Amino acid sequence: MEIVAIMGSHRNGQNTQKAIDYFISKIKVEHELSEYNVNKIDVQACIACDHCIPHQGECVIEDSMTEIYQKMETCDLLIIASPVYFSAFPSKIKALIDRTQMIYNLKDKSAIKKKKILIIGVGGAPYYPRQFQAVDNTLEWYKKTLSCDEIGFVQFSHTDELPVLDNKKCLEELDEIAAKINTLIAKS
Repeated sequence: MEIVAIMGSHRNGQNTQKAIDYFISKIKVEHELSEYNVNKIDVQACIACDHCIPHQGECVIEDSMTEIYQKMETCDLLIIASPVYFSAFPSKIKALIDRTQMIYNLKDKSAIKKKKILIIGVGGAPYYPRQFQAVDNTLEWYKKTLSCDEIGFVQFSHTDELPVLDNKKCLEELDEIAAKINTLIAKS
């Protein structure tokens, strides 16, 4: 199984990274992991030049997305983990998501492998209604573009007071999703 994990926090080694690491530690089936930390890769913002429309599968920007595009298209499981800043994605992961415009513009998406997607949202503030709504809205077309079936959206709230590794309810959700994946892969 090929897993792509995108760590979208501007802070290394904190709650978002800990949530990804926890989840991946629960994957017991054989897997290949490609992890992309937005602080350690070079992803420039989409410039909306539309080069990718007449030049299918090409982006004029040469950066880390060249490798990431291929991995996103062929993986079995895509993990998007991000904090929310003012209820939305922070800028570095949003740039990566926006660059998926090149894949969105493909006329033939048949080469994009059907995959599962897990979304992990991390909010420092106490829970409030629609805390993760903008994340969900942003990923609506992203999931369609990358041929994703959502396997879960785990939402950690109030991490300023309750770090992810102390949030038993959300960790149980991650455990259940990992168990589903382990079972699915073991059966195939």
